[in-house]
Amino acid sequence: MRGLRSRILRTLQSFPVAATAQSGLLLPSPVAARKPPPNGEEAGAAERREAGTDMPTVSDGDKENLSPEVAPRKAKKMRVSLGPEDEGPGAGAGEAAACYRRPDPATATLFDPELLAAFRGAVDAYARALEEARGRDDEYDIDDVCGVAGGGVADEDPLAGFKYRCPPGGERAVVLYTTSLHGVRKTFEDCACVRRLLEGLRVAFLERDVSMHAQYRDELRALLLDLDAAVPVPPRLFVDGRYVGGADEVVTMHEQSRLRPVLRRAPRRGAGEAACAVCGGAWFVVCGACSGSHRLYDAAAASSGSGDRVPCPGCNENGLVPCPLCS
Repeated sequence: MRGLRSRILRTLQSFPVAATAQSGLLLPSPVAARKPPPNGEEAGAAERREAGTDMPTVSDGDKENLSPEVAPRKAKKMRVSLGPEDEGPGAGAGEAAACYRRPDPATATLFDPELLAAFRGAVDAYARALEEARGRDDEYDIDDVCGVAGGGVADEDPLAGFKYRCPPGGERAVVLYTTSLHGVRKTFEDCACVRRLLEGLRVAFLERDVSMHAQYRDELRALLLDLDAAVPVPPRLFVDGRYVGGADEVVTMHEQSRLRPVLRRAPRRGAGEAACAVCGGAWFVVCGACSGSHRLYDAAAASSGSGDRVPCPGCNENGLVPCPLCS
C-alpha cells in the first residue's frame, strides 16, 4: 500500500516535466526578459533609481501588465523677498514676490503697524456710526413727521383731539386691550394687526388680555360704557390716558401718517430687545400658592362639611397672576 502511494506521487510529479519536454517550449526567466541598458545609460539609470523616478523595464510580451508612466510632480517653490538687496534684475518679472515683506524680529510686534492702524480706524468708525444710529432712534424728530402728516404744527399736541379715558396705570403709558381667544377670527386678527403695528414702531406698550384676566375685561367695559351700547370688542388702544380707538381707527391713522406723532412720547424698545425673562412675553405667570389650580386646601372648611377646597385669593379665575416684572 505504501509502495503504491509513492508510485502515484512520482507519476504525478513527472507530468509537468514531461509536458515541457514534449512541447519543446522554454519559459523565459524574469531576469532574462530584461534587456540590459547600454553602457552609456548605466550611470543615468543608477541616478534615476536613487531619485525614485526610475520605472522598471518590462518586455514587449508583457505590455498588458505595464502601468502607464506618470510624470513626477515638480515641487513649487515660493520666492520670499528678504529685502531691497534681494531684488535683482529679475525681481520685476513677478509682482507676487514683492507683495510679501518679511517681518523684522527686532520690532515689538510682527504685524504691520500700518495695517493695525487701518484696522483700528475702521473699528472706531463703525462704533461711531453705531452710536449715531442709536442716537437718531432715541431722539425722534417730531417736527418733520408732523409736517409730513399734513400741515400739523410742531407745538400742537396730537392727542388733543382724543377723549380722556385713562385706564389704571395708563397716565404715561401705551395700553392695548387684546384677546388671545380664536373664537372670532376677525377679532383675533385685528388684535394681531394692532400688535404688529406697535412692535414695528418699536413702542413699549402694556398688553392686557381680557380673556386671561377678568379684571381687564371689567376695566374695558367701565372705560367705554358710554361710547358703545354693546360690550366693547378688543383691540382698544389708549395712549397717555387718551382713547385712540379700535383696529379700524388705528390702521387708518397709520396709513395717513398720523399714528407716529400720537406715539411720540411713548417709551421705545431697543432693537433686538428680548422678551421678559420671567413671563417670556405672556404678561402672566402661574400662581405659586395654588400652582395654577385656583384652589387651596382649608382645614376649617373641611371640618364644617362644606368642602376642603376654597378659591385661592392670590390669583385670578385661571390660576394666573400678572407678571411682577413687566405688568
